[in-house]
Amino acid sequence: GYYGLLTASVFDSKYKGSDGVWRNSVFNNRYVVNFLAGKEFKVGKDKRNALTSDVKFTTSGGRWFTPIDLEESKIQGREVLVQNEAFSKQYPYYLRLDVKFGFRLNSKKKKISNSFYVDFQNVTFQKNIFESRYNPRTQQISNVYQIGFFPDVMYRITF
Repeated sequence: GYYGLLTASVFDSKYKGSDGVWRNSVFNNRYVVNFLAGKEFKVGKDKRNALTSDVKFTTSGGRWFTPIDLEESKIQGREVLVQNEAFSKQYPYYLRLDVKFGFRLNSKKKKISNSFYVDFQNVTFQKNIFESRYNPRTQQISNVYQIGFFPDVMYRITF
């Protein structure tokens, strides 16, 4: 009734620009680690249905980005990137913890099952940066964050 999965990737993603300089690509997180663990509890008179619960942890290095030239952006009234520093800065690492609970109802003939889940994503309320943007109205650079805590309800039919 227990299950688990651990995956890890270590990599280096770079490109060589037309100027002959090797740079990080936007995807050069350098590592990604995922860990999933759970338990299935058989329930019902004939133990053919199941309650499930699991936890999933994900982390990776931060994405690389090109810095914004704040002074030039203010002058031009739009976002201006520092092109000769392409993908030279890195956001903080990504971190997310999810918790999921479910119920699976299996038919007597074992030809179909119905599953219901409630998945609580990012239960630690981690503020993971997606990107930074220049706002011409405020003349400031601000971060755009990935989704925060998110409860997700799912239904799946398997046949």
